[in-house]
Amino acid sequence: MAASRVQEYQQKFASENVRFNPYAVKKLGLLQSQTLLKIEDYMLICAPYQLSMTRIILLVILTPEEINFFQQFRAKAASLTIAFQKQPAKTPMNLLLRGSLERIGPVKGKTNVCLMEIVYKSCPAELVEIIGDYVLSFEGLKNQYTGYKDRQVAIDPAVARVMRFNNYVECQHAAQKVPARLLSLAVNRLVLELPLSAQGLAAGQSLITKLYFQTYQFMVSGKIEESTLTDKQRRRVTCALEFSPELVEIMDDYFFRMSLRKG
Repeated sequence: MAASRVQEYQQKFASENVRFNPYAVKKLGLLQSQTLLKIEDYMLICAPYQLSMTRIILLVILTPEEINFFQQFRAKAASLTIAFQKQPAKTPMNLLLRGSLERIGPVKGKTNVCLMEIVYKSCPAELVEIIGDYVLSFEGLKNQYTGYKDRQVAIDPAVARVMRFNNYVECQHAAQKVPARLLSLAVNRLVLELPLSAQGLAAGQSLITKLYFQTYQFMVSGKIEESTLTDKQRRRVTCALEFSPELVEIMDDYFFRMSLRKG
């Protein structure tokens, strides 16, 4: 990567934080099981939680007694090994980050889980590229989300094949999982058909829906806009959706494939 590009990323995205949700883990190619933190003579297996060009926050399994023990290493030297599998490379990219332990503390509501923050002296050019590429792509998806709003697509077998949709949807409401049928989809809205037994699905209620595609299996959150009964005694629910990068990618790919078919 050209030095000018690295400098551009550093100037534009130095303060950007990447949170390792399932989408970020997949897109970045993070090998979660290969993150190791070395402090003095101790080696800890970690899970990256949040990353920037200046620091990384890690999830570590430690007892309260062990957390207290590692407090003595605050501001002391630490080194982190982190690995990424970027396509089409056949071998992982292993990076060594040298810095210091900035802070350590328990995670509220989680037993024997703590957060460790490592501040590093300098960010390798490879990591600048990884972060910069991801943030740039994510910004592009947000712009596409705005552009594709309200472009509703009715789901039939032909559309499902193009979208690579597995014809399975699951709603989570009131601590229950309810199978549903997807009737139509947009980046900001979906329409579902649910069994009449699904109760409490009134307008204004929150709804989490898990969509199963070949490319992604992911959850989208939103609020019910409308809930009606059909003549087949089924419940039809229209739900406004929050931004989902997976869904934007899927809809963008669908519109692109359809444009090719139209010639």
